Amino acid sequence: MPTRPRLLFIGQMGAPGRYEPTLFDTVKGGDDEILWFEHTLIRAGVRDRLDYSGIKVCLGDPLPAANQNSLPDAVVIGGSFHCVHDGLDWQHDLVAWLKALRALGPSGPAVFGICGGHQLMAQALGAPVEKLTGGELSATLPVTLTDTGRDHPLFEDMASRPCFHFGNEDHVAAAPAGAAILGQTPELPAAALDYGGRWYSVQFHPESTAQDFAQGWRFSHPDYMANYSEVPQAPLIFRNFLRIEGVMT
Repeated sequence: MPTRPRLLFIGQMGAPGRYEPTLFDTVKGGDDEILWFEHTLIRAGVRDRLDYSGIKVCLGDPLPAANQNSLPDAVVIGGSFHCVHDGLDWQHDLVAWLKALRALGPSGPAVFGICGGHQLMAQALGAPVEKLTGGELSATLPVTLTDTGRDHPLFEDMASRPCFHFGNEDHVAAAPAGAAILGQTPELPAAALDYGGRWYSVQFHPESTAQDFAQGWRFSHPDYMANYSEVPQAPLIFRNFLRIEGVMT
């Protein structure tokens, strides 16, 4: 029986005390972000074609050795309640690991970052990550695709101005050298990036349903919860990512 391609989800949502887990009592799986992403793969129609696993680096799970023999075919780095400037040990370890993957070039795994993962990847390659001047984004919002983004297969089968869920106070203020900007919003000049070398990242959250994502504001800003609406096409971005990089056909 052929071996299925391996996808590793790296969870960095929060170390103990960074957020209140009961925020997600109404979400299937509670605050288990590894399970959340598995549900995303199901919605994207690809779960049964992958060998899927996850780790939570913010809880001390070790990263796989950065050599070609032990690495998966694809990596997705999740969002975080932490700021990339917190300077936590596990954040330093993750950045060092990403730099080691980058050094492998196209023979390394395909990598996709979400929100905090997006910021961490861009920062690892020298891009500035800054506070939003107008306060946090907290809504389902349209993304304007650049000329490069409109023709990019990452957005195949999506609307010409697709909507996604946002929930962030920081952002990538400029693309790192050599990266192509695929999507923007008025507040975010680098909302979706193709770095080349099998790396992609987005500031928004295509992995979450509106109902589940809104729970993150339930205690701090319950008025934000009504700002989210369902975007059924969003998980297709992961199907497209895996196809682009030949992880699956």
